[in-house]
Amino acid sequence: MLQIHTKQEPDRIELGLRMAAERRGGSVLAASHVEELLPAEEGRKPGAVSFTMCFSELYAELLRAEIRFAAFLPSRIAVYPKGEAFFLEAISPREYCRLLHRPDIEPLAASLEETLRLVMEEAAQRQPHAAAAGAEHAATEDLVNMRCALPQRIDCHGTKVEELAGTGLHDAPGG
Repeated sequence: MLQIHTKQEPDRIELGLRMAAERRGGSVLAASHVEELLPAEEGRKPGAVSFTMCFSELYAELLRAEIRFAAFLPSRIAVYPKGEAFFLEAISPREYCRLLHRPDIEPLAASLEETLRLVMEEAAQRQPHAAAAGAEHAATEDLVNMRCALPQRIDCHGTKVEELAGTGLHDAPGG
């Protein structure tokens, strides 16, 4: 198992994972809140969040070498609270090679494992305003959570909400 310990808040961890994955040619496909899968309980505390990660180039190499890797991909990183801190954990891709009895492709899995480890470490160490450190007016992309943002286009034809809603001007100008 790959395991990293951090004092970062979950929102900061999520932002850090997304940014670190993008820097390494990957992305976060989904964030699943595990407690939503369980029956409702009163006073339930926030639990684990599972992040589904995609690193297409690394996956392609592994799948070309062994198609059974499809059972383990895409990779997941779990973030869960423990005491006053949070842990980030992922299953080692090298372990997949052992499960598949394919030690010969372990070097390919090692590159995926190293990428996952680096992404997790970066997300865990990220300072709240690291992008703006030392800059008076820095970009704010790193500080925005786009999880609940409305898209500009609402269908596959590129229609905007504004086009359907009208111009906002009165239809019959005059007295």
